[in-house]
Amino acid sequence: MQFSEEKITQIISEKIFELTYKKISSINEELVDSGILSSITIAELAVALEKEFSAPISFMEVTKENFKSVNAIKKLILKQ
Repeated sequence: MQFSEEKITQIISEKIFELTYKKISSINEELVDSGILSSITIAELAVALEKEFSAPISFMEVTKENFKSVNAIKKLILKQ
């Protein structure tokens, strides 16, 4: 199934809210350094996104850099 970039952004934001109960104000908002995402929630988010998009995310891609913002996560999804 193909998703628009806008839909991908929306789904990522929804998944982050489901895991953290925090709304994201901007696609470039810092998620890790601000404390919104921890190492545990990054792993949980990666699994949820793999299921949602049927796109495998390798262990090596689950990094602070790839999950630093909604925009960075969207780029990772689009690469898959």
